[in-house]
Amino acid sequence: MNSGDKNFLERTRTKVVKAITDYDLIAPNDTIVVGISGGKDSMALLDILSNRQKSSKIAYNLVAVHIKLTDVPYYTDGEYLEKFCIDRNIVFHLIEDHAKIITDRKKPCFYCAWNRRKLLFQFAAEHQFQKVAFGHHKDDAVETLLMNMIQHGEMSSFPVKLQMFEGAFDIIRPLIYTTDKELQRYVNLIGYQALPYDCKYALDNQREKIKTIINQLYTLSPNATKNIFKAMTNIDLRHLPVKTPKH
Repeated sequence: MNSGDKNFLERTRTKVVKAITDYDLIAPNDTIVVGISGGKDSMALLDILSNRQKSSKIAYNLVAVHIKLTDVPYYTDGEYLEKFCIDRNIVFHLIEDHAKIITDRKKPCFYCAWNRRKLLFQFAAEHQFQKVAFGHHKDDAVETLLMNMIQHGEMSSFPVKLQMFEGAFDIIRPLIYTTDKELQRYVNLIGYQALPYDCKYALDNQREKIKTIINQLYTLSPNATKNIFKAMTNIDLRHLPVKTPKH
């Protein structure tokens, strides 16, 4: 690995450390459950948090959980994921269940994601772990913002830190300052080959359609997603049609 690649890995890890500091994501002696799908984002997150353990002044524990939904047709390799974790001295858990997909109501992806979160949250609560970490990054936040604006008429995305079930644990998203492109390069450099995502429902996913819109925005500005993300914390209410409260 050349010096440029090594510097890139360090810069990416530094971005995650900055997010952890800015949003106070990890406390001393936390046990952090990382939900890993086998895709690049969650595996990069796990590797970065594992790497940080070696030099951080804040001691914390990591647990990796992969949710396998037996009635959702996609490929998974539990042994491959477990080896990735073993190589980093991280405890790995494989949880299997049914997604209970209902195709005549909401999109299948809704039921799949809902069941994954439910099982992950139950695992964290039962073991009294303090944090549940997701691999959502900056581009995900922008996509969610646009989806909510277009489909629900509201300006919202997702928080970097969110308390769940009256303080039972927090959801954290340490990759919020990183981009999809950066994470792809990151996993390539650490030698991780993302598992294939061949779910038959994927092409009908609303998020994939939003990605197409965002790619079109790049023709207007190469900083499109960067600026949209910045806009979420740079709101000027004076120049928005905000209603005046009635007394």
